Amino acid sequence: MRFSFALLLVLAACWGLSQAADSPKTAPAPVSPLVWSPDNPTHTTVPGEISARFTFAVSNSSSAEAVIVQVKPSCGCTTAEMPSIPWRIPPHGTDKLEAVVDLRDKVASAASPTVYYKDIKIFGQDFTNQINFSVAIPPMTNKMSADETMRLWGQQLASVDHQAVFKNDCVKCHLVPAFGKQGEYLFHTTCGICHEAVNRASVVPDLSKLTAPIDTSYWRTWVTDGKVGTLMPGFASTNGGPLDDEQVRGLVAYLTNAFPRPLKDSPASSAK
Repeated sequence: MRFSFALLLVLAACWGLSQAADSPKTAPAPVSPLVWSPDNPTHTTVPGEISARFTFAVSNSSSAEAVIVQVKPSCGCTTAEMPSIPWRIPPHGTDKLEAVVDLRDKVASAASPTVYYKDIKIFGQDFTNQINFSVAIPPMTNKMSADETMRLWGQQLASVDHQAVFKNDCVKCHLVPAFGKQGEYLFHTTCGICHEAVNRASVVPDLSKLTAPIDTSYWRTWVTDGKVGTLMPGFASTNGGPLDDEQVRGLVAYLTNAFPRPLKDSPASSAK
């Protein structure tokens, strides 16, 4: 009996070694070639501030192109938009990522600052990466009205994601009013909310005062695609906006007649 038990132990040990030798080895997780700066920054808010904006510089430390297919913030109050989809960073190249955190429903205790910890996950074709950051909110009182807060937040959000006006709460003012409308009426109800506002933002141009020469595609380009880096979104349905082809044509015709500009032969440039 003792011999049989010992033999079983030896056989079991040999079987275990054989299984370990035959088992596939788990490959180590790919190392991300991206280096982000600043590392784990904290933004401390000031009274009346309704958003926290972060700019992260990124460098590709490898000799191969880094391809990013998605960026995913940790919660809905944080917005980050890739410069392009996919986002390609050349070997040893650099770029930047903008992010903005909505502070409107964030509160601090009466006695000490409250810190909110955030992150953005970076998904590459063959790697993953993560940016960590935080927002510290001291005890404060926001003196702005709800309407003022909403308007200011919309401007700050659009500076990071210029199509943001067609998402979430913004659709009530920027998307729904465009449904079923054409030409001049469409302009006043949908475009006029920004361009004709009494308290028009300084970065929103007064279309009646534009004087630089334009080409024939100027208005169509701006209405259809907008421009990244400005507050102007692309209103065409192909860009997530509310306008179909017929509405775009009618709006362009109205803009051409209502805001005449001298023509030029070169391609359209930025609004001045």
